[in-house]
Amino acid sequence: MSAPECALLGFGAAVPAQVRHNDDPLFEPLRRAAAAEGGGGEHALFYGSRERRVLGQGESLSSLTAKAGAAAIADAGLTAAQVERLYGYLAVSEFIAPNQIYAVHRELGLGQGTWVVPVNSEFANFLMGVVLAWEALRAGSLRHALVAVGSAWTRNMDYSQGHSHVIGEGAGAAVVGFAGADSRCVLVDWAADTFSNEYGAMVLTVRPESGLAHPTYGISSAEGIRAFMSSGMDGPPRLVARLLAKHGVSPDEVTLISHQATRKLMDHWAQAIRPREYLDTFEDYGNMVHASIPVTLARFHRELRTKYLVMVGLGIGAHQMAMLVRV
Repeated sequence: MSAPECALLGFGAAVPAQVRHNDDPLFEPLRRAAAAEGGGGEHALFYGSRERRVLGQGESLSSLTAKAGAAAIADAGLTAAQVERLYGYLAVSEFIAPNQIYAVHRELGLGQGTWVVPVNSEFANFLMGVVLAWEALRAGSLRHALVAVGSAWTRNMDYSQGHSHVIGEGAGAAVVGFAGADSRCVLVDWAADTFSNEYGAMVLTVRPESGLAHPTYGISSAEGIRAFMSSGMDGPPRLVARLLAKHGVSPDEVTLISHQATRKLMDHWAQAIRPREYLDTFEDYGNMVHASIPVTLARFHRELRTKYLVMVGLGIGAHQMAMLVRV
């Protein structure tokens, strides 16, 4: 007897109301640094965002993520009482530990018996959370899980660094459960690669040389740029090709949703993977780090027109993950 199929049953997203445009004075140090370098280096790698959303004074990332989670639960036709497990991660969290995903549990009104599983795997937290929920379903441990992630990195940027220009904030969520007769987003398979030789190439840490007391994200000069240009550029296309070949799926049958760090990566992936359609929210929302994939999915899931959806993410550590979904 074959195992029952699992699917993404409901989707939700939330972004802050405050918009930051490209001409914001906050980016002036970045413009000066880029001019001093002649427009080269890291500054030349990150581009393509017109706007990005940022949390305002007093606004909470956990509340934003709970809003996305509540929307996903409602979209699945469920109540909070039916959510048996919460997978996810919020970054940068209010505390080093515990992760702020516990505040999402509280704000959603989830029960004491709903287990919280923090998934610390930037930037593929959402995809990894879906896989963990999927495996728990197949093991018979539960019937419904919520995967929710929230990203708020704008306060942890060094605004003289090129990657800071595209960072935005948002939250996304999905309910994972058993597929019904009318389920559209049925989980087929996933694949992952680990590049532990790149450990330390990209990190979020305190950098005394920046003059900032709080942790900031950074790409270590030569090693980080080398990782970006090699495994970052070519790893996801190889991973997707491997996953599609395993199931006899043509790229022409696929819609792609990916990590959204910069148009340089995304344009390269589009040419290398050649999906029928490639959906993103990058121009409007920038790089929402681990929230980009679920936010884009929530925005477009009713408009998917191909037989399959592929989601692919990558992260510091370093790791890459791809997921194949039957539409």
